[in-house]
Amino acid sequence: MVLGMNKDNPVVGISIIIPTRNEEEYIEECIGSLQNCQTITSKSFKVEFIVVDGMSSDKTLEIVKEKFSHLNLKILENPKLYQANAMNIGIGNSNNIGEDSIIIRADAHSKYPKDYIFKCWQSLINSRSGNAGSIQKAVGINFFTKIVADVMNSGYAMGGVSYRKINHGSKESNVQYIDSDTAYLGCWKTSDLNELKGFNEEFQINEDYELNIRLRKNGKKVIVTSNLIVEYFVRSTLFGLIKQFFRYGLWKTKTLSVHKDSLKLRQLAPVIFVLFLIALGISNLIMPTQILLIFNFLSILIGFIWISLIALIWFKSSSFFSILGIPLIVLSMHISWGLGFLYGLFKWITVGWSRS
Repeated sequence: MVLGMNKDNPVVGISIIIPTRNEEEYIEECIGSLQNCQTITSKSFKVEFIVVDGMSSDKTLEIVKEKFSHLNLKILENPKLYQANAMNIGIGNSNNIGEDSIIIRADAHSKYPKDYIFKCWQSLINSRSGNAGSIQKAVGINFFTKIVADVMNSGYAMGGVSYRKINHGSKESNVQYIDSDTAYLGCWKTSDLNELKGFNEEFQINEDYELNIRLRKNGKKVIVTSNLIVEYFVRSTLFGLIKQFFRYGLWKTKTLSVHKDSLKLRQLAPVIFVLFLIALGISNLIMPTQILLIFNFLSILIGFIWISLIALIWFKSSSFFSILGIPLIVLSMHISWGLGFLYGLFKWITVGWSRS
C-alpha cells in the first residue's frame, strides 16, 4: 500500500532536524535539495526546518539565514557540539508534537533526492517501522575523494551493511523495505523518540546505531528504503578519514559497554587484521623459526585475500587510475577502525566508559 495525501486526513507535522558545525561548503546544497519536495507546499503537511548549530566559526549560519529565511525555519545553538545533543535540542524545540508528527534527520554533509521528506514519511507509515532510513551513496568531488567514495560504496570493503547497498533497485515500482540493524539517517514518530527519551547524549559517535538498538529492543523495526538514496560527501583529507574511522571503532566499544549483544561478526575483521599485524611484527623479532614460518604462511594467505579485495573494488571503481589509491584508503580505514576499537577496549577495561 502506498499512501497518498488526502485532504480528509489530519495535517501531519514534520520536523527536519539538521545538525551543523562549520558546514559552509555543504549547507546550501543540503537544504536546497530538501526543498525539492511536494510536502513543503502541501496543505496535508506542516513542515519545519530546525538547524541546530554546534558553534560554527565559518559562514554556515550566514548562508542559512541569507538563502533560506523564506522557509519555516528555526536556528538553535548546540553548545555541547555533538550530534546526539543537536538531535535532542531539535526534538525538544519541535512545534510538531501531535500523534502523527514525525522527526527526520538530515545531515549537512549530504544531498537529498527529490521528495525525500515525503518518501521518508511514506516509508515510515507503510513499513510500520520504528525508523525508516535511507541508503548512503558516498560521492567525491576530486580524485582522492572519488577513490574514498568507491571504497565506501563497496560491499567488499565495508562489510556489506544494508544501508550501503545501492544495488537493491532504486525505481519506485521496485521499492523494498529492508529489515536492518541500522540505517543511514532516519525518520521516526516523535512519540517513539519521546518514549525512548531521545538520543543518548553519552555518545559522541554511534549515537544513531545506539538508538536503533533501543528501538529494536522495544519491539520496533529498523528498515532501509531501497529507492531512497542519499548522496554523502566523504572526508576530503586522508587525516580526516583516519580520524573518522578511528572514532567509529573507539565508540563502538562504548556501544558494547551499554549493549553487550550488539557486536556483529563483520565488525571484528579490522580488529583481527590489526592484531595480526601486531603479532606478525612481534614474531619476526622474538618467535622461533617454526612459529615464524606459520605467520609467514598466514601472511601469504592474507596477502592473496587482500589483493583479491583490492581488485574487486577496483573493477567497480569510477576510474582506471583509482588502483593507485584504493590500497591506501582501505588500509587507512581498517587499521584506524581496528586501532580505535582496541583503544576503546583498553579504556573500557582500565577506567571504564562511564567516565566518557
